Amino acid sequence: MKFIRLPEERERRLVFYLAIEEYLARYCEGGAFFVWQVEPTVIIGRNQVMAAEVNMEYCRENGVHVYRRKSGGGCVYSDRGNLMLSYITDGDDVPFLFESYLRRLALCLRKIGIMAEVSGRNDITVGGKKVSGNAFYSLHGRNVIHGTLLFSSCRDALERAITPSAGKLRSKGVSSVRQRVANLSEIMASSEKGRRYSDIELFKKYIIDSFCDGERVLGEDEVRRIGEIEATYLDPVFLYGNDPACSYSYEMQVSGSGTLSVSVCLRHGTIEKVNLSGDYFQPHDGLEDALNGRLCGVIPDRKSVRNALAGLDPGSFVCGLDIDMLASAFATVRNDDGRSG
Repeated sequence: MKFIRLPEERERRLVFYLAIEEYLARYCEGGAFFVWQVEPTVIIGRNQVMAAEVNMEYCRENGVHVYRRKSGGGCVYSDRGNLMLSYITDGDDVPFLFESYLRRLALCLRKIGIMAEVSGRNDITVGGKKVSGNAFYSLHGRNVIHGTLLFSSCRDALERAITPSAGKLRSKGVSSVRQRVANLSEIMASSEKGRRYSDIELFKKYIIDSFCDGERVLGEDEVRRIGEIEATYLDPVFLYGNDPACSYSYEMQVSGSGTLSVSVCLRHGTIEKVNLSGDYFQPHDGLEDALNGRLCGVIPDRKSVRNALAGLDPGSFVCGLDIDMLASAFATVRNDDGRSG
């Protein structure tokens, strides 16, 4: 198994590393392994609905990138405190290869005093808390296995970035299973062996040495070809095209008017249609038509909705309703502790 290096060691966006995996699987022989870190990014599985998995408003306001990968599985948050591992190998028995990889990674952790266990179909846990999530896909007999190792990730950002809307979501997409997570750096503090690897660079070297018996540096022409593959991950057709239409609804109490339910159909991450229902009083008809006229194609976050509705007086249609209330309805998010985002 060869450790893969780039000719120029600098941080790149997450999809460049996904493109390296694909390039190695498609065009290179033999086993390959590499470790990478990125600035804050959310990556969703191939068959997931972005609006169902990602707090898009939080990500936009906090500079968190969002991409889609070509493997299945659930939604993942990564930052510089998380190690992403990529393992490319031959073989037709993919389930066996995948399980073998997970057990090998868990053994690496156990050797330094971290009591890691393979859990479920694709996770590694310590004391019931998830420290690694993994996924795979195959390309003509070559297999890409990739996953996370939470070392010192920002847990608050992780929880906020991948918290979906609190509205009732209805979709045919695949939803992630939310689990308790832990950082390995915290677990290492209670292990004499583990404390020796409390620096992320030392820990990264330990993982690389555990998997690899040599290295290969990619050539400049290979980097160019990888860049061409990277472009396919940035294509909006790939990023949003697998999103089936989905809808969510949010119910609010409008003081003096009653209950207003806002149902929103999303496609490709933007508002496609709005429906209103409830027992609210309306002095005049036309709010639903006005919202559809202004919000079709708009990203459902507070700022975008406020801008699109500027100049509209919702209170003239529903007594007591204002633009801020509507903006909150379209961008409803809720964190695990119950606070609104």
